Amino acid sequence: MTSSFAPFVEVRALGASHMHGLRAHASLEDPFDVIVIGSGAAGAVAAETFVRAGLRTLLLEEGARLKADAANAAVDTDAITAFAGNDTQGWNQQGWPWTTRNLGGGTVFYGGASFRYTEFDFDPSERIRVDGMPTKWPIGADDLAPFYKEMESRLCVDHAAFTSESAAAPGSLSLPAEHLWRGALQLDLSPRPTPVAVDRALCNRCSLCISTQCTRGAKRDVVSTMLGPLADAPNLMLLTGVKAVALTQETRNRAHAVQCMDAGTGRTHSFRAHRFVLACSAIQTAALLLRSVTPYAPGGLGNDHDVVGRGLCMKLSEYSQGIVNVDRHQIDAHPVGYRGPFSTVCVLDHYLDGHCPNGVGGLIYEAKHDDWRSLQVDGLVLRVETILADHPSLGNRVRLSSSKDPWGLPRIMIDYTADSRDLARLAYMVERSADWLKAAGARDIRHEASNFTMGSTHLHGTCRAGNDPRTSVVNRDGRLHSLENVYVADGSYMPYPGGLNPTLTIQANALRIARLIAQEATGHAVALRTLQTVATRGDLL
Repeated sequence: MTSSFAPFVEVRALGASHMHGLRAHASLEDPFDVIVIGSGAAGAVAAETFVRAGLRTLLLEEGARLKADAANAAVDTDAITAFAGNDTQGWNQQGWPWTTRNLGGGTVFYGGASFRYTEFDFDPSERIRVDGMPTKWPIGADDLAPFYKEMESRLCVDHAAFTSESAAAPGSLSLPAEHLWRGALQLDLSPRPTPVAVDRALCNRCSLCISTQCTRGAKRDVVSTMLGPLADAPNLMLLTGVKAVALTQETRNRAHAVQCMDAGTGRTHSFRAHRFVLACSAIQTAALLLRSVTPYAPGGLGNDHDVVGRGLCMKLSEYSQGIVNVDRHQIDAHPVGYRGPFSTVCVLDHYLDGHCPNGVGGLIYEAKHDDWRSLQVDGLVLRVETILADHPSLGNRVRLSSSKDPWGLPRIMIDYTADSRDLARLAYMVERSADWLKAAGARDIRHEASNFTMGSTHLHGTCRAGNDPRTSVVNRDGRLHSLENVYVADGSYMPYPGGLNPTLTIQANALRIARLIAQEATGHAVALRTLQTVATRGDLL
C-alpha cells in the first residue's frame, strides 16, 4: 500500500478539485454524472471530456500525485505485485499488473512514442486467426482518424514527419539515430522519425527522456496536458490514493455505485453515479469487473459468458545493442548526443513480412537506456527494441487468486503462456534488429530479454470489443453488453493488440468513447431539466 508519507508523494494538491485519500470531514456528495476509474492515458482523456462538457465528474486514482523528482523505480517498488505464470510452469509472485501506479499513470514516465495503428491492426483476420476470439475490431482506422488528429495536435506529435517518404535524415535525430538512419538506408529500409508526444519548443534535451518525469512540460503527459489545467474546475473531484474495489448493482441492467478504499488507511466509502468509465489498464480493469460480484452477476460484471479477463495480450519485445567506434569528444560535441526523446528513428519495413512466421513481423525503433550509467563505455551505444503483437488466446487471462493482498482483496493472477508462433516471430525480428545494428556499423552486438511474460507496460484485450456478447465484453462504443451505464475506455477494449506502441490509439479511442457518453449525458440532462420545468409550471397552474 502506498503510504501518504512515502518520499515520492507530493503532499500539495494539484488544485482545488484534488484531494488525497478519503477524508472523514470532506464533502463527498453524490451521485455524480460520471465516475472515471484510472487517471492514466485513457482516464485523463475521458475525465477532461466530461468536465469540459459540464458533467459533474469524479476521477479516482489509486496511486498518488508524484513529486517532480520521483523516480519510476521508487514508485514501482511501492506497488503490489501479482502472481504471474501458469498452472503448468508454476507461479512467480513478482508479476507486474500495472503500467505505473500514480496520478497520470504510465504517461508520466513513458517515452512518448505515439503511433497510429495501421489498417492491418484493426483487421488482422486474414493472417491472424484464433478459435473463439475474433481479432477484427468493431471499428476501423477511419473511425479513429479525426480523434488521432486531435490527440496528435494536443500532444505535439509530428505525424506529417513520420509519414514523409523523404530519405533525408531530419535534424531531430540523436547521434545514435544518425548512425541507425544510415544503416537503414544501406539495407534498403525506409527509416522514419519516431512520432513522439514531445513539444520540441519546450524540450531542452536535459536527459534520456525515458522513465523520468519532464519538469518543463515538454513531454506531454496527461497531468501537465489535461489534468493540471482542470485542477480547479468546480465540477471535477479528483481523488488520489483511493482504490476502486468493486461496482455494485441495485437492478440487473445498471451499476449504481463503486465501493472504494483509502489505499493508505483502509477507510471505505461508496460513490454513486449515473455512468461509470473504467480506464485502469487491461489488467486492473478486468480485475475490478471480476471483483464486482453481485446477485445479478455471480461471475462478476460483464462476465455472463466468461470472457472478462480473457485474451490478455502484452506484446512481445526484446532489446538489441551494439557499439560504434566513435570518439567521446564527438559524442559530447553533438547537439543532441544521447539526450532528448528516447526514440528518434524507427523502421516498419518488417511489419508485414512474408519471410516472418505467419507473415506478420513488427516494429523496430531506437530505444535509449533509462540512465547514463550504461552509456559510460568506449564508443557510441546503439540500442533498439523490437515490438510485435501476440496472438490473442482464451487461455491468457486475468484471474483472481484465493490468496489475499495487503488490502484483503484477491491477489491478481497474470495467467499467460507465450505462443510458440509468436516466439518464432520474435526470434526473426531480433535477427532483423541485429542486421540493422550491423549495417549501422555496430560491433559486440548483444540482446536483452524484456521478460514480458511477467507483465508489461503494453496491456490489451481483457474486455474485448465486438458485436457478439459470447466472444466480447463491450460493444463498439465501449459499453458493456450486459449493462446500460458501464464503459471500458482503456487498452482492455482491443480485440487485437496491434504491433505498435498503443498509447495514442488508447487515447484516441477514449476520446471517441467519452464524446459519445458526453453527448448522451448532456442530452439526457437537458431533457430532464425540460421535464422538471414543465412539471413545475404544471404545479403552478
